Amino acid sequence: MLSNKKIKAAAVILVTAFTLFAQEVEIEKEKENLYNPHSGYDGLLTPNFTSNSLTFIMGDDNLRDNSQYSVKYDIGHRHEYEDFARRVYGYSNTAKSSTRLTLFHEEKGFLDNFSARVGIAFRMYNRMDSLNDRVDTKLREDRSFIEIDYEHPSKNRFKLTFYPYNADNIAIGYFRGLRWGDSTVWPQSGGTPVPGFQVLYGYDRCSFYFGFKTHAQAKVDKLGGEQVPMETVYGFYGGFSYADSIPGFKGHIQAAVIDKGDNVVFSSESLANKKDGRITSYGIDGFAQYLTGSELGDPLGINSYADGVWIEPDYSTDFAFRVRGEYLFQNQRLGNADYLGQSDTVSSKPLTDNFIGHGAMSELTFRVKGFRWSLLYSFRTLPFMVFDAPGIEPYLTISSEAKQSPEHLFFLWVDYSLSNFWFGISYGFKIPATYTVYDASGRKIVTVIKERLATNAVSMAFDRSREVLPPEESAFNMLFFKITAKYKFSRSVSTMLEYSFTRDHNRQKMVEQKGTDGKGTGVFVSDWDDRKVKDIHGLMFLVEGRF
Repeated sequence: MLSNKKIKAAAVILVTAFTLFAQEVEIEKEKENLYNPHSGYDGLLTPNFTSNSLTFIMGDDNLRDNSQYSVKYDIGHRHEYEDFARRVYGYSNTAKSSTRLTLFHEEKGFLDNFSARVGIAFRMYNRMDSLNDRVDTKLREDRSFIEIDYEHPSKNRFKLTFYPYNADNIAIGYFRGLRWGDSTVWPQSGGTPVPGFQVLYGYDRCSFYFGFKTHAQAKVDKLGGEQVPMETVYGFYGGFSYADSIPGFKGHIQAAVIDKGDNVVFSSESLANKKDGRITSYGIDGFAQYLTGSELGDPLGINSYADGVWIEPDYSTDFAFRVRGEYLFQNQRLGNADYLGQSDTVSSKPLTDNFIGHGAMSELTFRVKGFRWSLLYSFRTLPFMVFDAPGIEPYLTISSEAKQSPEHLFFLWVDYSLSNFWFGISYGFKIPATYTVYDASGRKIVTVIKERLATNAVSMAFDRSREVLPPEESAFNMLFFKITAKYKFSRSVSTMLEYSFTRDHNRQKMVEQKGTDGKGTGVFVSDWDDRKVKDIHGLMFLVEGRF
């Protein structure tokens, strides 16, 4: 007869063994999903949620920028949607914290080979209202979806995904700095809902897909509270992707045609070709990657990645190597800046012309045991940077009399993993894109474009993507440095702390003019001599729970 102690000991051993086995199975499933050609990581147009999550972010990408470019310490929020070197790409200090909640459910078995998925997401953030000098709490929907998936044992697959409110997930491109086609493509968006859907057919490692979305916007330039007619515009997306089921080659070819609406510079009656009165834009994107060894994962950073999750590196092999490359071509018809004011009904000179942008990125990453190294190079022309504004001067091409230069970015990151702890260092160097004209006195006026413009936004206290330098000044190169520490307490809870430093001498400070009585006049002028405004410190903290 076995004693009670031996029976209890045997039971504990069995339960422990079963628990460890279940954990190993779950881990293997996660690794399997990483290389599944149908997963959200493998170039499909529509990424999916992988689990429920709650993400809390608090901090500031610029601790000393609080009011009219002034040097004051406070806590604010940074842009989250770029996958790398976001701080090199411009600045935003409008929100003080953000919380993201996603709920995801998948159900199988009601019909053979069918799966149904529902994902709902909301983002709540505290936003600084600079005009009224207050902090407002906002809640907005964040790409919820409904999906029906049919996967046959013969490797045929059909998937239909609906976005009832926000179809930003339908876009083309892989790298976040090149990705194109979300709601920012419409110059008069105004925060209107952008619903859409996507249809996908897959066989084995190949996928073909088509996406569509629609948007209502003001038909003409809107000023203040002016009531203007509305128009409905459309976007069409599609492509082909291939992905190996194990580490190896994957790639895609994608395209989009987007109707941006009427060109408000001139009426269609003045055009010989009435179709030129509408801005029809298109883009063609190609991406390729080769990976050997286990999954290298994403760089460290406080980001919301394309599918809402940080892809964790797999350290099961001693060595891994990855090379990536992508190119995006864009074109649209805008008003011809050289012949504005004429009419092509009476002149052979065209009123509209092609506005062409180019963007390209390449990445080389490798890992030796716990160390990862990566070097990224990015090239984006000036028309690419202002393509969705659209143009430096709204709705116009770039004049032949103006000078332009492209953006070059070099980004290097290194990190080390020790159990559930990661420590990383990043460095970026950027030659910004510029637009140069000459005033009536012959003085050079340079505009620096630090990030892609979604609208014709000039420099404001909390949107510093565009900066007009003082006469005869040339643009300065920018540099960036970041230290990141991440700790994973469990498979459900992780936390991250990040310090960043950016040097950008293409930055002004707004100073209030003094009257003859020595008091402020309420009028602000530019001051370019404050070094504290140009040396930018950021501190961010993140806690994320996944369940």
